[in-house]
Amino acid sequence: MTSEMKKFSKIVLFGLLISPLLASSQTKKDANQKPNIILIMADDLGWTDLSSPNTSLGYGSKYYESPNIDRLAQQGKSFAYAYTQQNCQPTRAALLSGQYATGAQNGVYNVGSLKRASKGVVTPIMPHNQNNYLQEDCVSMFETLKTAGYHTAWFGKFHAIKLGKQAESYMGVDYNVALHKETSATVNGVKVKNEFFAQNDDAKGWMFEIDNLKPYAQPYDAAYLQKVLEPIKNGNNPWLLEGTPKHLTDALGDAVVGYIKDRSKADSPFFAYIPFHAVHVSILPRLDLEAKYKAKKSLDPRHTQADYAAFVELLDQTVGRVLNALEDPNGDGNKADGIAENTMVIFYSDNGGFMGPTNNSPLRLRKGTYYEGGVRVPLIFKYPGVITPNSVNTTQEVHTIDFYPTLAEIAGAKLPSPKVQEMDGKSIASVLREESQVRDDKNELFWHFPGYMDVRNMPQSVIHYRHSDNQHYKLFYRYEDESFELYNLSNDLGETTNLLAENPSQQTLDLALKMNNKLRAWLIKNNAPTGIWAKNCEKVPYPKKDAVKKYIK
Repeated sequence: MTSEMKKFSKIVLFGLLISPLLASSQTKKDANQKPNIILIMADDLGWTDLSSPNTSLGYGSKYYESPNIDRLAQQGKSFAYAYTQQNCQPTRAALLSGQYATGAQNGVYNVGSLKRASKGVVTPIMPHNQNNYLQEDCVSMFETLKTAGYHTAWFGKFHAIKLGKQAESYMGVDYNVALHKETSATVNGVKVKNEFFAQNDDAKGWMFEIDNLKPYAQPYDAAYLQKVLEPIKNGNNPWLLEGTPKHLTDALGDAVVGYIKDRSKADSPFFAYIPFHAVHVSILPRLDLEAKYKAKKSLDPRHTQADYAAFVELLDQTVGRVLNALEDPNGDGNKADGIAENTMVIFYSDNGGFMGPTNNSPLRLRKGTYYEGGVRVPLIFKYPGVITPNSVNTTQEVHTIDFYPTLAEIAGAKLPSPKVQEMDGKSIASVLREESQVRDDKNELFWHFPGYMDVRNMPQSVIHYRHSDNQHYKLFYRYEDESFELYNLSNDLGETTNLLAENPSQQTLDLALKMNNKLRAWLIKNNAPTGIWAKNCEKVPYPKKDAVKKYIK
């Protein structure tokens, strides 16, 4: 057993020992009490990119530092089997609709298009024509929570909708700060476009893409550094920033802190969705944090890039500011106005890490693939008095589609009628409350990709299945050559051994057959598109019922 796993085992044991004490000592929440809800989503943050052992079974980074998110993990429950779609756009569409890409209001399988084969490659399958954005008849998570009296806000990346203003017009957002990370401006008579940093436009002054963020676009000055960044520093020197342009991540943090201050005085609960653009490429952190990591020797051979480490900690410091604002909304040092005790905070990422800037080992590969490195991410839920602190669920799988029904149940909101919008996700509220460790009726996850994405993805369908013995398995089916791969994730985290590759046992074949038929039934039920064969324009068929029998030798 590695030292990381020993440390993780101690954490799990500690959680088991204190759970009964917490159950008796914590004040039970009123069943009708509606918590505020904050959902923080990182962009491209990998499963091992946090320094916490809780979120990655002890495989957290030994170079990147995330003390504030680590503190959140100590205060809440982490899920070891947390999943997403393979990249940004489909994950965000699934989150807001509660549907897989096959859903009627969704239809978003990939960023931009399914026709993204590597240049010059002639593909045997002509891809499905996907939707690029959620349908306008989608009843979003925001709209559903509003029926339970919630004020709703959006801070950051949008992507699942075409225009930021549509967050208000058909997503149901009350306070809208949805924007791109790029800012276009005219500076000294020249049109420029810059990522992540504010621009000093000749006519508008310091700005980001949208007006709602303009109040927070001024360069770093002494007052801001002293009040905002000094209290949160962690071995970095924020005074290196004086007079330099504001980073978008800090500006979004400013906006969220202001929102929390305002809403702490309101009678109704709020739902704040905070999808940061960090740590997506281009890797452009604050220079004070980059200076810190350039001077720090990495003790983790997986993680060595100073700029990416700095970007992770910039995200972490901003999360810390949000958490601190819940404790002291008006920032006067007196926490009597705090709302943290009645606020659920969730931390999540939209997909796995993008290899190059980071390394997802021991997970296989990266963002864009259906291997664990592409779809497995950190996930933390914190809700004082309801969720056991410093605990880790190592059994229940959770997917992006599950957030919608989970938050609706917690908020006391009714889901849309299935005739209007059918939910693919299932609530894990009972697991969060520890009424059970798992939902027995929630042991399957699906992915489906009817197209191409450079070398990372091709026409395929995947099922993740938790067996009755709580072993986790994943079966891939590739449409081009009708091949399968089967992995035991519980014993083979890195998906290194295809159980069907060499003389599989009858027990393995039976399991593969069972999983294939579950996958086939799901594809048929959801009328999943598969594209057409280029050679004859016929529809590509689903996997055959007995297709895995070809592995019998």
